[in-house]
Amino acid sequence: MFDFAWMGCIIARIAGRLATCASPTKMTTDHIRTELTIHNDARLIAGVSAIVSHLAQVAGLPVESQEGLAAAVVDACHDTFPLVNGEDEHNGALQMVVEDFPDRVEVTIEHAGEALPSAGLDSFCGGGEGVAAGISNSLQDTRVDRVQYETRDGRSRMTLIKYCGGRKAAF
Repeated sequence: MFDFAWMGCIIARIAGRLATCASPTKMTTDHIRTELTIHNDARLIAGVSAIVSHLAQVAGLPVESQEGLAAAVVDACHDTFPLVNGEDEHNGALQMVVEDFPDRVEVTIEHAGEALPSAGLDSFCGGGEGVAAGISNSLQDTRVDRVQYETRDGRSRMTLIKYCGGRKAAF
């Protein structure tokens, strides 16, 4: 047995526009380049770690490699700050570029000041043995696969490279 109650109905005109839903924008697989100016501040260094980890994740590195690369970059920053001279236009800051490519992630740290390519290399590469000319020979145990140095016009540039998919540097 059913019992129905009649309900009143009010129709009101809609004052605003009807909502529409667009399809989500697809993520791009284009090359990402992030440029940073970093001062010697622990909060900024923590941000660097997050940025490097994120781009390593986008590039497809496993979690251990993401964390290792981020830790290596943080160690490289800590080791580079004492070498920076504050006479350039950036007042003692490091210039950093983080780039992801289909086969690798590159982090370039540039500064004006002393050029000591061996400073702290064993700490951020993960091994103290086999370090010669800025490149570790025991790549299996390293947090980065390749380190390159360049000094030009009083500016030193160090590039840390981590290859994706188990690929190693071709020397």
